[in-house]
Amino acid sequence: MANTLLQNMDLTYVRSEVLTSFPDTVSIQRVTRVSDKQGGFTLEWANAYQNVAARVIVNTGNESTDAAQQDQQIDATLTLAYDQSIEQTDRIVHSSGTYEIKFVDAGKTWAVSTRCQMRRI
Repeated sequence: MANTLLQNMDLTYVRSEVLTSFPDTVSIQRVTRVSDKQGGFTLEWANAYQNVAARVIVNTGNESTDAAQQDQQIDATLTLAYDQSIEQTDRIVHSSGTYEIKFVDAGKTWAVSTRCQMRRI
């Protein structure tokens, strides 16, 4: 028998425990291109997944004024179940706002969750 840190049942248990620590729900939206019937298209966002258990943590907030325009950047971390489908082109709708995904940290050995870095839009 191979000497491993986590056996299959251990990993299953840890993944189920992680799910119990998610206090938030989010909707994951995907963009589609819709023809404008004039040779172009418009972008439309639609819910790909709704009421997804998650944890949203706001990391930083920066405010700057450049050329008389105010810019507020709110960065956040999203944690989802290890097997939840999410893409870097998706966006998240949460009670605190709508976020664009900047980075998806997935595909690790013994993954118990998926983390994403986001910016509020």
